[in-house]
Amino acid sequence: MGLKKLISMSAISLLIGATASAIPSRLFAEEAKPAETWVLSQEEQELANVTNGDVLGDRGKDGVWEYHLYTTDGYLEMTNGELVWVFGYTHAKGSFKNVGEVKTKEEVERLLEPVKVPSDPVHLFVGEKARITLHNTGMHYANEHSGVNHVAHTIHFHGLDLTPAVDGVPSLPVDPVLEHMSFTYVITPQYEGSFMAHCHVDSFNHILAGMYFPLIIHQDRTKTAYGYKYDRDYTLFVSELSSTANEQLQESGVVHGLQDWKADYFLINGRTFTDNLFHPRSTINDPRSRIVAYEDETVLIRFMAIGADHVFAFHPHGYHMEVIALDGRKLKSSYEKDTLCIASGERIDVLVRIPHFASQKKCLSCNLGAGITIMHDHNLRGMVSTGKYPMGALTIFDVKSRTKPEQAETPVKGKPYNPLEH
Repeated sequence: MGLKKLISMSAISLLIGATASAIPSRLFAEEAKPAETWVLSQEEQELANVTNGDVLGDRGKDGVWEYHLYTTDGYLEMTNGELVWVFGYTHAKGSFKNVGEVKTKEEVERLLEPVKVPSDPVHLFVGEKARITLHNTGMHYANEHSGVNHVAHTIHFHGLDLTPAVDGVPSLPVDPVLEHMSFTYVITPQYEGSFMAHCHVDSFNHILAGMYFPLIIHQDRTKTAYGYKYDRDYTLFVSELSSTANEQLQESGVVHGLQDWKADYFLINGRTFTDNLFHPRSTINDPRSRIVAYEDETVLIRFMAIGADHVFAFHPHGYHMEVIALDGRKLKSSYEKDTLCIASGERIDVLVRIPHFASQKKCLSCNLGAGITIMHDHNLRGMVSTGKYPMGALTIFDVKSRTKPEQAETPVKGKPYNPLEH
């Protein structure tokens, strides 16, 4: 099927959005090829289209999808410049390949992608078997005497109907994955939908420290979800983060008073909004979090949430959302909402239908038509991070008109690209 070519192309578009010829060959080692030699098959093109060019697993000789996930720690940069220590799942540079046992900080930095919160999505398909191998590399940036060193991990596939052996709950019946050990989960998805995965060892600390990622299961290779057609799709994984608790884990391995745990960051895909619109870590400068669409299009948004006790209440300005599925199951009847509450563990799929503004002299609500509108957490605590507003769960709809020439997203000389100036 030639998925190596697809993985290479997906990695390139994800990392810098440039042509493959601009990538140094050292990034992909033996996978590197000149861009002009890559010709995707029809199925590879369909896969890249439905997964938004995300990195995919390899196909084994027996046709089974193969993913290798590695646990490690690192630092997440926030929009205020703070570096917060986190730990989570990652994978080989540019792929989900098996790079063998990884033991040292130097090997982590050389072989693996930097840890993200949430980790990169895993895409699977109904009826297609997958082998997902978890490798525990240990901690490499924690205090030498911290109790968080040498801890075990698992993967719990949240929302999937699975047997206990691959459910990811430690010792029921399979032991968790100890440091420098691995375990392979073999699953065959039965239902399409929006799911998530997270560690189930010391769940409160491990999950809130960053051990979670989106799990998207597709029915086929077309842009449909639960029978609904869409033009573009976005996964918005919202979560809480406590830099204080993470620092305590890093230093000693113990969070003092879990009942007093308090978030100081409220995130969309691991980012916050900031009033510095040029900040590269802001949600609006993230192609996964800034919702771009054209008039007449239908946008699928997969909301996912994880946290301690905050209930996010998402409210888009200018559009209503049609709720089509809850927790990976299609609703018998869809319904419309303009403020959508989502609690930890839930997944909610919605459609946003962009009107044909060119046929209207005025937008019915804003009198402007296509352009920038915001979507934010209306549980207003989620709009405040480290005591600053607005620095939290806020992003934008960047809706473009087909009747006006589109301006290229190229940086103004000396300044990063700012979507609100275009």
